[in-house]
Amino acid sequence: MVSPSRRALVDELAEYGHLVEVGVGDRPAVARALAERGRRVVAVDIDPGERALAAARETADEGVEGSLRVRRGDVLALAKGAGEGEIAPLVDADGGGAVDAVYACNLPAELQRPTVVLADRLDAACAFTTLGFEEPVVPVRRRSVGGSSLYVARDDGRGGRSSGPE
Repeated sequence: MVSPSRRALVDELAEYGHLVEVGVGDRPAVARALAERGRRVVAVDIDPGERALAAARETADEGVEGSLRVRRGDVLALAKGAGEGEIAPLVDADGGGAVDAVYACNLPAELQRPTVVLADRLDAACAFTTLGFEEPVVPVRRRSVGGSSLYVARDDGRGGRSSGPE
């Protein structure tokens, strides 16, 4: 089940066709909801949780219009990677081609920079929510989405980095 604030986040992210969620852990609700809306989602975590893995299996078994793939990966390594081999599983999931957006829910400060660097490498938009008590450590535009703050670090693949608060 998706909370009202997460449902609003899904509404915002649903404009993108191919997304990467960083740090899915064991909270696949946003990724699954996006897949159910016909989006291709690759959820990445250093140690994906059983619920995330189960959600990926269920979306495949239920014939969901989109797709949810869960991949083991470290955003620090993905951001630093010199070659395309590290990001190929993100881009090539389901033959989906280019990634449109990278997002994260409850992204801790220490992973914000690497997440934006990964989005830069993929030439994708980048948005995230924080743990709530932390402020972003990267330049962002703040948007209110469903009563929560959504931080936009890259507007889209063509727009580059955010210039900061609106």
